[in-house]
Amino acid sequence: MTTTKTLAGSGAARINGTHPLLSRRVCFSFAAYSKSIINHLRSCGVPIDAGLSDEEFTAIESTHRFQFPPDLRSILREGLPVGPGFPNWRSASPNQLQILLSLPTSGLLHEISRPGGDFWPSAWGPRPESLTQSIAMARSFLSRAAQLVPVYRQFYIAANPNVAGNPLFYIHGGDVRCCGFDLADFYRREEICLLPAAAPAWTAKEPRRVEVWSELAGSGGGGGGESRMDKLMKEMGRRLREGGWCEEEVREMLMAGGSNGYDESMDGHRKGVKDREGMMWHVRGLAQVMLRAGWSKEDVAYALGGSGRNAGSLTVAGHVDPTVFSSTSN
Repeated sequence: MTTTKTLAGSGAARINGTHPLLSRRVCFSFAAYSKSIINHLRSCGVPIDAGLSDEEFTAIESTHRFQFPPDLRSILREGLPVGPGFPNWRSASPNQLQILLSLPTSGLLHEISRPGGDFWPSAWGPRPESLTQSIAMARSFLSRAAQLVPVYRQFYIAANPNVAGNPLFYIHGGDVRCCGFDLADFYRREEICLLPAAAPAWTAKEPRRVEVWSELAGSGGGGGGESRMDKLMKEMGRRLREGGWCEEEVREMLMAGGSNGYDESMDGHRKGVKDREGMMWHVRGLAQVMLRAGWSKEDVAYALGGSGRNAGSLTVAGHVDPTVFSSTSN
């Protein structure tokens, strides 16, 4: 099988040896891991169809002009997840798949091209003065970008270089972050159906450099190297301090982690605010803590970035959520 040869060669190169038995061990290890991933997703209730055939892989790759990285290919050969958030490589139309494949670059271009917007990746240097020049420069940078392949929702794996062990990125509009050194690391970090087992011995210990995307992730994906979530958490902290909470209490409540959006907990799993959905859950928890401490709904709404002093809703990252206070009382 093509996957077997690729993985064996990669594994042999990684250990600087060419003994055929060692190569087969590396290949067998990943084949078994692919089976465990599919079985785990199935046990979590994710619908799993029959794996993609060689003919299906060839058709997809020739139509969309990319190659699946060997490790993702091995998983999709074992079984095809078709639940919400997973790309359906078999049943989705070519247009749908092309949109998914183009989203990372089109999302960035959309953020850059908004009139009056100030988004510009710091990794690209100073932003040109005119919007037309900014868009042209962005297109030039993105023309060098490695192709990304959707794995789940806004999570993508690099297809270039076409070897096993490429990193995964979270990309949503202008928010670009590395969310896994490789697939094994990704499945430990992200709560798709978090794998309880320890990572395999061959899991990458650091991300491989990927053209363009590594630089964007390293700079936070946006102007000044600070993500929108970072800015929002800082604003929430400022309002909490204004309300009388001490620095230690603010830090304990926010628990925002570093600029990559993660916070390392005692059990080694990745926790913390990673996206808008995570932010909403975080805000709900903060609201409950503050209400129990005696704050009014109006004051809580203001402190956590609410729209004016509206007691019935809370605005976070442009999203109004009327259910924040539904399970609490003043």
